[in-house]
Amino acid sequence: MIATLEILHKIASHPWIYDRIQALAGRERVFNKISRQTVDLKATTVLDVGGGTGTWRRLWPEDCRYVCMDLETPKLKGFRSKSPTGLAVLSDAAQMCIATGSADVVTCVAVTHHLTDAKLDQFFIEASRVLKIGGRLILLDAVLDHARLAGRILWKLDRGSYPRSDEDLRNKMEGKFEVVHWEKFAIYHGYVFGIGVRP
Repeated sequence: MIATLEILHKIASHPWIYDRIQALAGRERVFNKISRQTVDLKATTVLDVGGGTGTWRRLWPEDCRYVCMDLETPKLKGFRSKSPTGLAVLSDAAQMCIATGSADVVTCVAVTHHLTDAKLDQFFIEASRVLKIGGRLILLDAVLDHARLAGRILWKLDRGSYPRSDEDLRNKMEGKFEVVHWEKFAIYHGYVFGIGVRP
């Protein structure tokens, strides 16, 4: 079973397949939810942590400096094939090779469940570091919801080994950010969507 999952995960990391999986998982509904909260943000530099193939690039104006950061080279190559002039950075969420105070917005979509508690704490420290004062962290991820059968099945298949409750994620985020938006919703998984401001 473990070998089969490893093969499936390798296949799923191919950019074309990854994008199709994201579409099936409800990417457009997530996009609409995020875009309602970001439409009025005046961001000139956006860092997309765990940006994969750059799905969230279209949230931002064309003249915005969008930096797609991920740990998987095939996904970053997929991003560069769609956006040849885009900035692709191979880096870890817990140790970002990004200048201090350089971003207006940091996005982190479907990443936190891949991070240990120590790495998640470090991610929030790093996100705060790279953001300008008053900058926004946009966080969206699946959370544990034992009442949802589809969610329980998906957690068995997911590479993310650290699913958390919405309360856990909010508490960790509040350690570094002023939370100005927090909502729960469901597609297959239960999700949380939060926005924090760097004080």
